[in-house]
Amino acid sequence: MLGACGNDDQSAANEQDESLQIMTTFYPMYDFTENIVGDEGDVELLVPSGNEPHDYEPSARDIAEITESDAFVYHNENMETWVPEASEGWQENEPAVIEGTEGITLMPGDEEEHDHDHDHGEEGHSHEFDPHTWVSPQMAVKEVESIKDQLVELYPERQEAFETNAENYISQLEDLDDDYTETLESAQQKSFVTQHAAFGYLALDYDLNQVPIAGLSPDQEPSPSRLAELKEYVSDNDINYIYFEENANDKIARTLVDETGVELEVLNPLESLTDEQMDNGEDYISVMEDNLAALEKTTDIAGEEIQPEEGPQEEEHTVYNGYFEDEEVEDRSLSDYAGDWQSVYPLLEDGTLDQVFEYQSKLNQDQSPQEYKEYYETGYQTDVDEIKITDNSINFIVDGENHEYEYEYEGYEILDYEGGNRGVRYNFETQDENAGEYKYVQFSDHSITPTESSHFHIFFGGESQEDLYDQLENWPTYYPEDMTKEEIAQEMMAHE
Repeated sequence: MLGACGNDDQSAANEQDESLQIMTTFYPMYDFTENIVGDEGDVELLVPSGNEPHDYEPSARDIAEITESDAFVYHNENMETWVPEASEGWQENEPAVIEGTEGITLMPGDEEEHDHDHDHGEEGHSHEFDPHTWVSPQMAVKEVESIKDQLVELYPERQEAFETNAENYISQLEDLDDDYTETLESAQQKSFVTQHAAFGYLALDYDLNQVPIAGLSPDQEPSPSRLAELKEYVSDNDINYIYFEENANDKIARTLVDETGVELEVLNPLESLTDEQMDNGEDYISVMEDNLAALEKTTDIAGEEIQPEEGPQEEEHTVYNGYFEDEEVEDRSLSDYAGDWQSVYPLLEDGTLDQVFEYQSKLNQDQSPQEYKEYYETGYQTDVDEIKITDNSINFIVDGENHEYEYEYEGYEILDYEGGNRGVRYNFETQDENAGEYKYVQFSDHSITPTESSHFHIFFGGESQEDLYDQLENWPTYYPEDMTKEEIAQEMMAHE
């Protein structure tokens, strides 16, 4: 037994002495991971320096290098779109896979991002969710913590080293965050115009307004017609600087300066650093300091909020947002809501939705995250943990107890709200004398015609359908039972 214990101790010591081999995808993942790992391993960069990670596709040799590593660190599948398919052929934990944004809820993506509709520039790419978290120091702290936590879980014998290294690095990131906060809180101009819409998180976290502009490339000259459009846009909005992700070539820079009067500045999205930059000691923090200095050239000059080229953004008058005519509404059956559903109320209580409330607070600037949470606390509150629905029955499950009854469709009611939008309640009723508070049921799911529901708000009571129409402050909400907590939070973020 003593010998066995001695062998176990020796094995653990050998594991800790052995240097880890860790492969990372693009530059921020490399820099974050290297600062966490320190002397505990060798961290390598997969996407060659100076290359565009959005468009990167790994070769067979790249895949071999990944699978020979102990761990593989990537950002998320909205950025490295090739990872889910490539990883299907990997053996379990060969390599161990670390997703940088695990536990981080992403903002909705911009389907128009980098999608140049003026017949110029590079091919566009868009994201369902905005992947560019690392461009905000606040979000960088969260990602470093996420990577560190996953490394500790994989290699608990190295916990002390990882946590010490991460703590030191996060301290530097927090100093960077302080610099951004102190510098930008007194900004005289909140809007900045950029050629690459990669700065949404930075803008949100530091109360700025990113205004992406289409049809510009650092290496392709805009057409005369596009130049004329830009000249008018720059003049109308009194724009002094347009930010490029890299230095535009001299001819393009001179053309834009001569024709529009605007100056060009670099705002680096840090998707890649060149070999020369890294050889010169540049890193995430130094480049972000340069970005702050570049932003100051705009924020230090007083000005009105700059509008996107298509003009002021108004709320979309869509059916989902509650804008429709009476004649557009159609009857629906209970089968539209068939399935097994989970309440989102437990997700509010356990903190899963806190990032959603933080996002709403920063975006709307009308309430604190805590005030949003209190509002939804009232809205989502319910003791019905699960609901199971068939074509003709609803089973309300409370503390494991089933309350199942058969229902018939009783028509719909259109409600007009104070904000000018509208809603439709689809009504169902059971004749079961034991139904009690579940006798009358109404569904609302932002749809007004027959369609399979992806989530819904439900109202129920024992008095009458009319009594439920006045229930506007409490709207228990349900998502499919097979969705994870993180998936629900992400889905809710996308529709805020």
